[in-house]
Amino acid sequence: MKTVRIGSGSGFWGDNLDPAIEIAEHGDVQYLAYDFLGEPTIPTLQKMARKDPSRGYVPAIRAVVRGVLPICLEKGIKILTNAGAANPHACADTILETARELGITELKVGIVTTGDVQAKVEELLDEGYEFTNLDDGDPDLGRVRDRIVGSYVYSGAYGYVEALEAGCDIIISDRATDDAAILAPLVYEFGWKWDDWDSLAVGILAGHLIECGAACTGGISSMWAEVPEPWNIGYPIAEVNENGELFITKVEGTGGVVNRLTLTEHLLYEVHDPGNYLMPEVITDFTRVKMEEVATDRVKVWNAKGKPAPATLKAGIAYLDGWIGEAESSVTWPNAVAKADRSIAVIKKRLEMVNLVADEVRFDRIGVDSCHWSAAPEPDPNINEVRVRVAAKCPSRAEAGKVARECVMLMGTGPIGSTGQLNTPPPREVFALWPTLIPREEITQTVETKEL
Repeated sequence: MKTVRIGSGSGFWGDNLDPAIEIAEHGDVQYLAYDFLGEPTIPTLQKMARKDPSRGYVPAIRAVVRGVLPICLEKGIKILTNAGAANPHACADTILETARELGITELKVGIVTTGDVQAKVEELLDEGYEFTNLDDGDPDLGRVRDRIVGSYVYSGAYGYVEALEAGCDIIISDRATDDAAILAPLVYEFGWKWDDWDSLAVGILAGHLIECGAACTGGISSMWAEVPEPWNIGYPIAEVNENGELFITKVEGTGGVVNRLTLTEHLLYEVHDPGNYLMPEVITDFTRVKMEEVATDRVKVWNAKGKPAPATLKAGIAYLDGWIGEAESSVTWPNAVAKADRSIAVIKKRLEMVNLVADEVRFDRIGVDSCHWSAAPEPDPNINEVRVRVAAKCPSRAEAGKVARECVMLMGTGPIGSTGQLNTPPPREVFALWPTLIPREEITQTVETKEL
């Protein structure tokens, strides 16, 4: 029976890339899927590309090429990734350059793009299209139009499949969905049709479960204390056969665990409506999904159901929304909580004196209530130390710069035991996200190839 195995190479930009090498060497996979993008990374990379046309992609692609590409070429493993981000063509050039440095003489790179999404947004705005904000219902994107950094669309697996059909060894895209790099090999290998909703739902289920790497093999799990060898955690592998049966596993001998708990927790991750999980290719119903542990670190997952693809695609429009100024300082035992409160009182008064103009100011007692805020219990009065953090969102860089200047004085004017200040970060721009929908017919994927 024909079986396709796809390994997760990365769950985010900055993730550990070593597990992918283990999968390539010992995972018996035909594909590796690397997800690098999230909402904060796209505007950052778009801004980089605007400043320098040779940048704007995920620089970790060099490490991917050096770490696994020679193994993958030897074993016939294909690599799919959204590392192209805001500049897929520059990403392809970097891949080819790095491959040459390794002595690779034959390589075909596929480039999947959705074109100039920002230009399309501008065009639709001029035509009166309302890009309603999915978070708050605001229809007036025009009020931030002059501050837009860039726009992107969560595109599907279609271009990846076309690139696989063209014989590409490694395929990069801009903001293809996390699931697309897992769904595409299954569509390609099994010949699934784009209206075979239940089959596509199997691919989306597989993609959703393994897209975040270690998150389904014991990472960030409620059973964190019981996860074996988290320092050597194995990343997940999705195995699908021609009957549409899905199994999730990992390389034998690696750390971590694959069981019903880890998979169930990740199944519910980032799913707004389990009955209608919207992806460009299909709407998937997870509400009847079943799981069975068929062997150690091997779970069968089934019963996802598919519905016709949505009429719209999700888009993200990033725009500049002010500046953040921040600073931190530590205070120590005895009376650390009281000292932290005193430090905050001092800074509040100083910010009043310098007439800080800010949309919002936060004062956090890290170690006491910075995560749980008002839900935090009363702190232990004998706590060893508290970290004081002050952050302000301001309309200008100049205003944001006041925060650090006024907080540094705690080294000399704060309570005894004020210590542990680091060099304060410079003010940084705030990227806000306008999540919205765009008619799918307005977006077209384009596939190109470059090769050695």
